[in-house]
Amino acid sequence: MIGSWVIPKSRLGLVFDVVWASSLLNEMEDVPRFESISKEMTEVCGELLRHPLYAKYPDVVAKSVKEMLGVGDYETPIPFGHEGEGWFELHMGRSANEVVRSLRKARRQHKDMKEDIDIVIRSVRKLKKEEVEATLKSLGWALEHQITIRNMGLSDKMLKNLRLRGIERKDVLLRACGRWERADSLLKTLEEHEGGWGEDEQKKWVWAMDERTSAKKSWTSALNPRDMLNKSEQECMSLAMDELRDKGAMDAATILDNILDKSSGNLKRMLTTRRLGLLFKMYGDEYGVMKGARKGQYILKEKGELVLKEDEAWPYAAGFLDADGYISITGRGEPRAGFIATGDRGRAHCEALHKTLGCGVLQLDQKVYKDGQRSQHRLQFYSKDDMRKLLVGIQPHLRLKGMQAKAVLAFIDESDPLRKQNLKRLVQYENWSDNESKSQKMLTDWGVNIDTVAKWRDEL
Repeated sequence: MIGSWVIPKSRLGLVFDVVWASSLLNEMEDVPRFESISKEMTEVCGELLRHPLYAKYPDVVAKSVKEMLGVGDYETPIPFGHEGEGWFELHMGRSANEVVRSLRKARRQHKDMKEDIDIVIRSVRKLKKEEVEATLKSLGWALEHQITIRNMGLSDKMLKNLRLRGIERKDVLLRACGRWERADSLLKTLEEHEGGWGEDEQKKWVWAMDERTSAKKSWTSALNPRDMLNKSEQECMSLAMDELRDKGAMDAATILDNILDKSSGNLKRMLTTRRLGLLFKMYGDEYGVMKGARKGQYILKEKGELVLKEDEAWPYAAGFLDADGYISITGRGEPRAGFIATGDRGRAHCEALHKTLGCGVLQLDQKVYKDGQRSQHRLQFYSKDDMRKLLVGIQPHLRLKGMQAKAVLAFIDESDPLRKQNLKRLVQYENWSDNESKSQKMLTDWGVNIDTVAKWRDEL
């Protein structure tokens, strides 16, 4: 028995029990397979049983899917992807609707297992419902408007964009909800109107219908900015994506030069560097085009990762560290370096560099703020080996912190105490050289002048 849904001792019951145990042991290859629909049923059952709603109640595995999902109040949020992906898209590579469609196809082909497959379909739908609830709860403001939101449409694409932009575009979305609700209230009043409609009622009905349509359009455009682009603008963004994918990070002027020959006549007439920059600013997030490490530079983000070519990893890291990083030596004489960034873009930068450089310590969501403020992420370098690898790689490409990199590299291998002290002081001075009062205080405290600092530089 699986809760209120009774299943005879069937192969599905065996799969559910074994898949659960095997998934805990990470031994999915030992799961018994249906000979006829093995891949579909085993994958779906296996992934369902990894869902956090199941993991929260391991003591009720013998009960039904329905009971496992309904025990108590589930407060832990269902994990969503950083690009707004739902649980099914993130972990199964397909939407819940696609999973259901494939199971229905299997049901038509294997009618003797109809009841078993129906249970899995109901499980998928239940988890999808929980996912929608978790999305609305994560926004807070959406809960009191959830009926309106559902009426305006909650497709998989809409849910994804709601998770991505629901906080950032709260004001626009709330206005759309208000317009829909006022129009809907008027329509209900008209429905209750006794007797025939006069000219006034007919005008109100037309206004309310138009207002609902306009509210839905406003809601959709706020969540799907790509729909606001004309054909030429969409062509431009697609060509820019291709260039960034093929050649890596570059500035807007270079992208423009590269795509003009591939553009249609209409696009060539409207395209300028300034227009391209505005398109990136307004619609870049929709296409994965984001600001790069250096000013005026852009880079492509696909499937949650930055598109970096092998030969540009160190130059890109240098640009990122110049803009949003540090190189220092602690009071205890410990060399340190790191990148600090905020929000989803900053997270993507840190994750991509950690993966590409193959060193450092990744620290995500170090500070999570309320009211939609961006969280902070860091990629830190502590060990001498990591510091040496990082600084040797980026030092030739640094524009602002090249002296600090040279000094720290020398410090790591220096054995003379006095020399190490001078190198440490040089790093400290360089980090505060643009603060006149702070740097002057350092010189006074150390009992040296600017000529001494210049001598330390020359020795490198």
